[in-house]
Amino acid sequence: MKNEKTASRRDKNLADIRERATKIAERIVLEQGGGALNARGLAKELGISVGSLYNAFGDLEGVVRAVNARCADRLALALRTGLAAADDEARARVIAIGEAYFDFAYSEPRRWYMLFERDSDLQLDVKTAELQEGLLEMLIRAGDGDPGNEQHRQFFLLLWASVHGLVSLACRPSIVMIKPEVARHYMHDLIKAAFRNFPETAPS
Repeated sequence: MKNEKTASRRDKNLADIRERATKIAERIVLEQGGGALNARGLAKELGISVGSLYNAFGDLEGVVRAVNARCADRLALALRTGLAAADDEARARVIAIGEAYFDFAYSEPRRWYMLFERDSDLQLDVKTAELQEGLLEMLIRAGDGDPGNEQHRQFFLLLWASVHGLVSLACRPSIVMIKPEVARHYMHDLIKAAFRNFPETAPS
């Protein structure tokens, strides 16, 4: 009985650390950027040791994954909202998803950066993989495609990659930047051209 109570108390303590740490880490990311997030600083704000933080998350990347899960939920909501308001036509639905993706990146660049641009050397964790697969399936179905059809998957992956590249050049500092209003216009043209130019892989 004593061991059960001890384990329960420990689990509750770790859950409390995870909840508080995720919120504080998210605030740090939004205010200062992902590069400002470090274990020592986060533990200090929480009033705990780095060891206690690692007991709750495993390592700093565990904290990052927790923050990214919250970012992913906000992105998914934004895309679903955009899709729900779109005209009932495949190309219009895909454009609506593209616009919602663009608007999310432009209005919440640090959340978007954490999800897609933070560190390409990190292994793809399960939560991020599920997010990306979910986004791809949403896009395929919106375009009247079949998620089980490999040609459709490749077509929409290419389309997503193209839109993502355009968003990257419009929404983050780089040597070559595209004005946001110009990027939105090109995004419409890009999606329309994709549906015209790849009839052998695009759904009818």
